[in-house]
Amino acid sequence: MKTIFNLYALTLAVFAISCVVLMTEPGQVIGVPRDWLLGYFRYMPLFWVGQIVALIILWIANIRGKFWNSLWMCLASIGIGVTFWAQSYAMPTAFPTEQLNAKYYSVEDANMFIPEEDSRVYVTEINGEIRIFPRYHLQVPHVAGWESEGTGYVITYCGLSNLPMVVETDYGLGTSDLQVLGQAHNNLIFKDINNGTAIQQITMQSEFTDHTTTVHPNTQMDWEKAKTMYPDAKVYIYGMERLIDSILLGLFEKPLQEQRDIDNPDFMFDTLSLADSRLNPKSEILGYDNGTQQIAIDPDFARANDGFVFELNDDVLQISTDGDVIRLVNTMGEQVATHNGVHFGIWTQFFPNTEVLK
Repeated sequence: MKTIFNLYALTLAVFAISCVVLMTEPGQVIGVPRDWLLGYFRYMPLFWVGQIVALIILWIANIRGKFWNSLWMCLASIGIGVTFWAQSYAMPTAFPTEQLNAKYYSVEDANMFIPEEDSRVYVTEINGEIRIFPRYHLQVPHVAGWESEGTGYVITYCGLSNLPMVVETDYGLGTSDLQVLGQAHNNLIFKDINNGTAIQQITMQSEFTDHTTTVHPNTQMDWEKAKTMYPDAKVYIYGMERLIDSILLGLFEKPLQEQRDIDNPDFMFDTLSLADSRLNPKSEILGYDNGTQQIAIDPDFARANDGFVFELNDDVLQISTDGDVIRLVNTMGEQVATHNGVHFGIWTQFFPNTEVLK
């Protein structure tokens, strides 16, 4: 009986630890399928109830058989509780999104906080208000929010995909609260804890409902250019006041630099098909998705072809560039939302039927 009891306890422990691995970064290291992560998150309360019932059975069996002393049973119970915490809160604790408490500074005050080694920024213009988001300051919190004329907005950033997305926070379910859930195929998945759904960052589609976020344009450029063009803009700065922030930067900055190295064929998580060889998989393309069809634009082609017009289904689009900054505009001259700088190998993982302009 003691052997059966020990095997039962071991099975419970292995399952609990496996759930932690599934819901955190190690799961992507070993290539846990995306559907497993989403499925576990969706039905997490049921899994927790099942584990609690199994733990209660373990206690009852131990009371009757006295296989373990009380200290070991208490440690086992605490261990299960820790795994519950890790599954839900480890990622948000490490990467605390700032949807509701982002801080913005003047260009002059922000200048000292933009490192020379990473001076890329993303610029938004909504309701005539310019905001600048340095990539360096987005990489830990992943989300920075603000409100304009009664509407909430956030910019999300995935360091693995090198992808910023600007969206409205109410996508049809009411006010959202986006937190980091995990990674899948080198791209972030957010959990909206207010509405009980998950959102894949590259598609901005709710996984458990039919709702899709409203995406707004952002423009990628260098800080020196942005502060000259927009001297009155508001600049997002992440305080990096926690000890864990410096630890995270130490752990991830070099791997992210390697992730962005076009001459390095390896991605941080080996979960991509990389079957499409039309462009280097590390190319930082300009991606456009109209909901039914997608196109990946080689940035070198775009910079060399200002005014180039093309059609994608019913969309007529034009490249607008000064040879450095690239925008995509419609027939009215209005900028349209694009996936700026996303790696081609990740883009084709999610949009395998994409067209390519090069």
